[in-house]
Amino acid sequence: MTSPFWYDAPAGDWTSALPIGNGRIGGMIFGGVEEELVLLNEASVWCGPPEDLDNPRGPQLIAQMRELLFAGKPVEAEELCEREFLHPDPDEDRCYQPLGFLRLRHGSAGEVTGYRRELDYDRAVVGTSFERGGTGYRREAFVSAPDQVMVLRFTADEPGAISFSASLDRPADAAMTVWGDCLRLSGRVSASGGRYPGVSFDALVGVVANGGDVVAAADGLQVCGADGVTLFLAVATDYDLHRPEVPSRRDRMAECEGRLAAARTKSFAQLKADHVADYQQLYRSSALQIAAPPCSDAPIDRRVAEAANGAGDPKLLSVYFAYCRYILISASRAGGMAMNLQGIWNPLMKAPWRSNWHLNINVQQAYWFAEQGNLAECHEPLFTLTENLGRNGQKTARVMLGTDRGFVGSLRTDASMYTAPAQKAVWGMYVAGGAWCAQHAMEHYRFTQDREFLAHRGLPILRANALFWVDWLVPEPKTGSLVSGPTASPENFFLLPDGRKASLAMGASHDQEIAWNSLRDFLEACRELGIDDDETREVQAAMERLALPTIAPDGRLREWPEDYEESEPGHRHLSHLWGMMPGNRITLRENPELAKAVTASLDYRLSHDYHAQGWSLGWVACMLARLKQGDRALELMTHEYFEHVWPNVFVEAHEQVQVGDMMGVPLAMIELVLQSHTGEIELLPALPQSWATGFATGLCARGGFVVDLAWTDGELDSAVITAKAAGSCTVRYGEQVTSLEVEAGSTHRITF
Repeated sequence: MTSPFWYDAPAGDWTSALPIGNGRIGGMIFGGVEEELVLLNEASVWCGPPEDLDNPRGPQLIAQMRELLFAGKPVEAEELCEREFLHPDPDEDRCYQPLGFLRLRHGSAGEVTGYRRELDYDRAVVGTSFERGGTGYRREAFVSAPDQVMVLRFTADEPGAISFSASLDRPADAAMTVWGDCLRLSGRVSASGGRYPGVSFDALVGVVANGGDVVAAADGLQVCGADGVTLFLAVATDYDLHRPEVPSRRDRMAECEGRLAAARTKSFAQLKADHVADYQQLYRSSALQIAAPPCSDAPIDRRVAEAANGAGDPKLLSVYFAYCRYILISASRAGGMAMNLQGIWNPLMKAPWRSNWHLNINVQQAYWFAEQGNLAECHEPLFTLTENLGRNGQKTARVMLGTDRGFVGSLRTDASMYTAPAQKAVWGMYVAGGAWCAQHAMEHYRFTQDREFLAHRGLPILRANALFWVDWLVPEPKTGSLVSGPTASPENFFLLPDGRKASLAMGASHDQEIAWNSLRDFLEACRELGIDDDETREVQAAMERLALPTIAPDGRLREWPEDYEESEPGHRHLSHLWGMMPGNRITLRENPELAKAVTASLDYRLSHDYHAQGWSLGWVACMLARLKQGDRALELMTHEYFEHVWPNVFVEAHEQVQVGDMMGVPLAMIELVLQSHTGEIELLPALPQSWATGFATGLCARGGFVVDLAWTDGELDSAVITAKAAGSCTVRYGEQVTSLEVEAGSTHRITF
């Protein structure tokens, strides 16, 4: 099958190379004819070691900052915060790094014709094909999850036509040796001239040739006159996901040799078949298709550029939806590490923003459509990340923030799982990162009805999160309502009447919404599990006293308790609108006045030179879907969004490449046709006019339901709902509502 995701030339750089991955091992295929470059990543290749960033004077300083803020002195509070409270943060060189580069140098003879490089996202295989000197060449690449190896296969339609040299290298901290008929790359990552020694690793590349010869040389391996060649890459590190502070003592080389030996016992056809079967079990679990005229057959980079310039391409979003499913499966698998800012495709020794996990939108957005898109298995690494944050965040909460219970996660973390607020107040004085991650644990339960998960993994996260808020919130002196602070509304400043700029406040709307959600989720989990005790009553009492965002005189939802003027009216973050999306405290039907204020706030941002980033436009699209503005959401996704992607359709942020936060748009696409955040399953809630005919299969709804639906000329044709657990549900289509009692595994055809 010919894929619509293709190029007619090799990649000029990383931004047009094609990603492959199995959740742990990642590669970028450049597709060069004379030299094939493969960027190699492994999810745990981070600089280190863990550092203690907790400030033991924190509780005293927190009290002083609160006193200043309640006295109307935010500038003075911010100065104190940055001068004495916040750690300056680890060196920016300390980051996620590439494993290395595999270089395959082929001969050069004859003109190249018929070049095509493509991603088959239905099978998770990247292929490159061309003719040269009358011979046709085909290259295939994938990373197998079942066999835990990267596989490259080279074939030609003439015997003996394949010859190349192979070598491994890394810019620093590693050495390549020839290991029998394999290449070995071994080292220990570091940064700042060895100041931050981190993970140790070994990688092994084996070569199997059909015909011809494989010859070892000092600088690599030589393959001469082969009919076909298969290369295998295995890699192991000493990182322990569950104890990052203690290097693992596993025998890395034995692990690599074992994986290569096992892979070599299989034919390429069997390796590929096992890989495809494993991948398609996830990939084919859901689909969303919109009827449209035949799509352009132009290369994907050209289609993206034309869409950004306003050209119509009604099939491009369907390609993007499929691509995002491919990316999530390729970068995040159960039992592994969560997707960081670059996924598992970072080419730089000094990555932008250290390729960290950013907890004030980015890592959460990376998993926004995992549940609705029927990829709950790929969601699991985020729960492990949250649990790891919980362990370190308990100490930070106690030592630095002065709470007796619970845990905190701040703006960002790395493989050491540090949790301390750090660097600058406007983004670093953030205490809701762990809480935002915890939201995903309850959402996982809502979609799956997995009570074992809720009892053994979800509840401990939700409990610690709720108790943190109970201890952290303090009464506002004038009203007695509970507020969070000192804190910033990520990553925004406001202006004081005298023109000075500040960011810290008590009771910023973002924190208040996440606190409400945290308390509500814990109480809901306890009800599901039959728990009613002193803690639930304490949490309920705090929830009842919690201050919640209000509407300003101009009709917008307040971002801060005071009616400050924003220093940047078109600020990229939508933090104060969190209660509408991804939260659900504010809904069109239940809170129309608040929803109207959300709309006014969003319109104001977008009309004031909005500082759009790729990820932020995904958030805007989701917000518009929740507000039932389907045509407006689609217009944004169809054109403006593609102004903020790279030729390989990775997302752009501040002119840098990011990967994980591509996932707002596929969630928005789903929520145009299916929503369930209001306690009902709503069919076609925000269907755009140009999506008049289409179908979706395998989409998931809260309550543990899988939904297939089809529509024609803007009207629902059919809806089939399958229940994962016994219970009841309400289904809405427009103003028509029906209710069902269901048994686990039962299927129901809904008609209106």
